[in-house]
Amino acid sequence: AGMPYVWGRYDLLCMPPSFPYGGMENPCLTFITPTTLAGDKSLADVVAHEIAHSWTGNLVTNATWDHFWLNEGWTTWFQRKIMARIHNDDRFLDFDAIGGYKDLRDTCEDERMPDEFKKLVLDVGDNDPDDSYSTIAYEKGFNLLLTLERRVGKEAFEYFFQSYVKHYSSQPLTSDEFRNFFSSAFPNAMTGFEWEKWLHESGMPPEEPSFDRGLALEAEILAEAWLSVDQKGPPVPELDISAWTSNQKICFLDTLQTLSSENALKVETVQQLDKVYGFAKSQNAEVLFRHCQIALASEDESILPVVLKFVTSQGRMKFTRPLYRALFASARWRKVAKAAFLEHKDFYHPICSKMVANDLLQIEGKESEKNGSLNLIKDAIAKMNEIKDGSLDAIHDAMGNAIAKVKDI
Repeated sequence: AGMPYVWGRYDLLCMPPSFPYGGMENPCLTFITPTTLAGDKSLADVVAHEIAHSWTGNLVTNATWDHFWLNEGWTTWFQRKIMARIHNDDRFLDFDAIGGYKDLRDTCEDERMPDEFKKLVLDVGDNDPDDSYSTIAYEKGFNLLLTLERRVGKEAFEYFFQSYVKHYSSQPLTSDEFRNFFSSAFPNAMTGFEWEKWLHESGMPPEEPSFDRGLALEAEILAEAWLSVDQKGPPVPELDISAWTSNQKICFLDTLQTLSSENALKVETVQQLDKVYGFAKSQNAEVLFRHCQIALASEDESILPVVLKFVTSQGRMKFTRPLYRALFASARWRKVAKAAFLEHKDFYHPICSKMVANDLLQIEGKESEKNGSLNLIKDAIAKMNEIKDGSLDAIHDAMGNAIAKVKDI
């Protein structure tokens, strides 16, 4: 970053399992989720991300929530630079970014998220910033910065990063200020660059960076082999992945999930996958999460106890919200999912409780359009969103009242 760490000391505090985020970058003391404790140090990138916030987020800060990407986009870029240097391999940045790009595409294709929240520069206004929180700020922001880096060159961009941190140290800034600062540093390099599309248009970036897929290739080939098993039958791939890193396993599951997004894998394929690799027993939350998503999409009954244990033993929204949504979306599992949520709602952080309840109400709202009850659902969501003080009792009371109304439909 070109500047020393200014906050004196640095400590990590592992939070209770209900902590709703991967980490929280408080100066001097980072809060971290216990879901990063995989036993093999494979999820150290979360710690790298929070340490990076000591410069991009705490030292240089977005002026308002509308420019949140300046915190998270820069920090994701910085985190991946750190991890690439730890691995002594620049390809690691691309390897990690491939998964991030998949997450970005999933978010942009999610019809539940309003289009105005799929932009880099938001217009939060008086709304709750939590409602706009997603991978957009992280991954769309990162891809903007990576595109700029590849336009001007790695060395020049890393030098610019240092001058950016120094110039805006202890100051807030907006997206326009960043744009102007970058353009003044590279006046001859930005001809034809589509700033307006990058910053203000909804959806995927106007151009996709070309990623080095060298580290991902073996995992992608294995995913294609398993898709062939699903479509054509045996033989099952014999490749032993026990020595693979967790990131390779995550890449394999991400690729398999993408390949089967339109036609879910057969139940017997998913069960054979678990028999060979044991993903349902993984101690790595990222691996387990992806396996659960694939199994739920296939409506594999055997995964239900695993999913319910996972979503009720930790409250990290990255995992709980998508898995609850998948359960809620299934008529077969909606009742048991609703019961599990109501039983454990006081275990979750109030933000997580509110957001999961909101997800449930939106799904129920779609169903209620058939019987004229949509306004009831909208009223329930509106009352929840009116809560500004973060009071645990207030949020849970509103949530309970909202879900009680849903039950009456």
